[in-house]
Amino acid sequence: MNDNLRPDAQVLPFYLADEETGTPLVRGRIASVGHVASTILARHDYPQDVALLQAEALAMTACLSSTLKFAGVFTLQAKGDGRVRTLFADITETGAMRGYTAFDEDSAVVVPAHGISNLPQIMGGGYMAFTVDEGATGGRYQGIVELDGPELRDAAMAWFANSEQLETAVTSTSGQGDGGWQASAMMIQRVASEGGKKPRKADIELHDDVWHTAKTLMASVKQSELLDAAITPEQLVFRLFNTLSPHVAPARQVIDECRCNMEKVEAILKQLKPEEADDLLDDDGKIRVTCEFCKTERRFGTDVLAG
Repeated sequence: MNDNLRPDAQVLPFYLADEETGTPLVRGRIASVGHVASTILARHDYPQDVALLQAEALAMTACLSSTLKFAGVFTLQAKGDGRVRTLFADITETGAMRGYTAFDEDSAVVVPAHGISNLPQIMGGGYMAFTVDEGATGGRYQGIVELDGPELRDAAMAWFANSEQLETAVTSTSGQGDGGWQASAMMIQRVASEGGKKPRKADIELHDDVWHTAKTLMASVKQSELLDAAITPEQLVFRLFNTLSPHVAPARQVIDECRCNMEKVEAILKQLKPEEADDLLDDDGKIRVTCEFCKTERRFGTDVLAG
């Protein structure tokens, strides 16, 4: 593992174009969330195997969400019956990200290979849900896939194949070095042909050739390259796809920001029956509430319950 891990947190969009016309044939994203992964994982005392999976999920969430247009929250959530019971990460349209993992502390540690978590070993059977919640507008879309592949990326590709019906290739990895945590994900998607007149055979063949070449080139990327601070995401795009006329767009920043809402917590506490509230009081007559995401602890007194 290269200890010189990339500390940035951003998603870089790019596309591969027809050399003659400049028409995008393949679109892609690279998510690099080292700083965010480091700060989120620093709040949790996860063992190495669980932390690797959580970091990878953060990168995957940032990467997948950037391909969609939404005004709300994109969520990746997996439920399993193995060591990891719940894997959660979400991000807003402005790039505010959070995440947490619930796991069985008594189960055996799963040693991942090459920085990639083996889903069947660490999560067992279960499912993964990808949700777009538009919030104020009330729109909500969810796709669910089974955890039947060896890696996190398999669930992501199955989701795109089933829900978006887009040919998609994804890779992801995570790691920890002297500089902290790093997690990266890269994806490419075949751009659908425009409607209207029937495409020429030559155009179809070109599109097929570019797509298959792009998949082959992306498959050649090393996990160490995705994590290496000496290689910027933009440099990696041009190194991998230089024969396919790559173009990059402005990167979108990703930040560590929790959205815990104390007003909602107070509203829930006020609904408790007196005997239920008494069971939750500590020796000082307070109810302690800790956010699963940011680990911030807040204490509520009986004045809140009476309100």
